[in-house]
Amino acid sequence: MSGDEAIDWAGAHFESADLRGRDLGGAQLQYANFRGADLRGANFAAADARGAVFDGADCRAANFSSALLHGARFRRARLQNTCFEQAWLLSAHLEHAEVAETVFTSANLEWAWVEGVNFDRAEVWCAIFLNVRGLSGPARQTLEANGGLTGARAMILGRELYERADESLDES
Repeated sequence: MSGDEAIDWAGAHFESADLRGRDLGGAQLQYANFRGADLRGANFAAADARGAVFDGADCRAANFSSALLHGARFRRARLQNTCFEQAWLLSAHLEHAEVAETVFTSANLEWAWVEGVNFDRAEVWCAIFLNVRGLSGPARQTLEANGGLTGARAMILGRELYERADESLDES
C-alpha cells in the first residue's frame, strides 16, 4: 500500500472482527482495538499501530515487519508463524503469548513485558531484549543462544544525557 492510499483507522474498534488476510500495510492504527480478532495472514507491514490492542487475537502467519508497535498489547495472542522482523515493540505487552516459529529478527523489544512467553522455537537473531520484564532465566538463555541481546541498561533522558556527554568531553 503506498503512502497516498494509507488507511487511517487510528482508534478504530475491531473486537472479534474477521480480518483474515486483510492488507493493512502502512496503515495508521494507533490505539486501534483488535481484541479477540481473527487476523490470520493479515499484513501489518510498516503499519503504525502504537498502543494498539491485540489481546487474545489470532495473529497466526500475520506480517508485522517494520511496524511501529510501541506499547501495543499482545497478551495471550496466538502469534505462531508471525513475522515481527525489524518491528519496534518497545514497551509492548506479550504476556503469555504463543510465539512458536515467530520471527523477531532485528526487532527491538526493549522494556517489553514477556512473562510466560516461551521463546524456544522463535527466531530471535539480532533482536534486542534489553530491560524486558518477566523474562525467566531459561528464556534469557534461549534468547542469547539464538542470537538475541538481553540484559539491562540505564535509561538516559533529557538533562542526564547532556551531563554525561559533558563529563565525557571533560575527561578527554
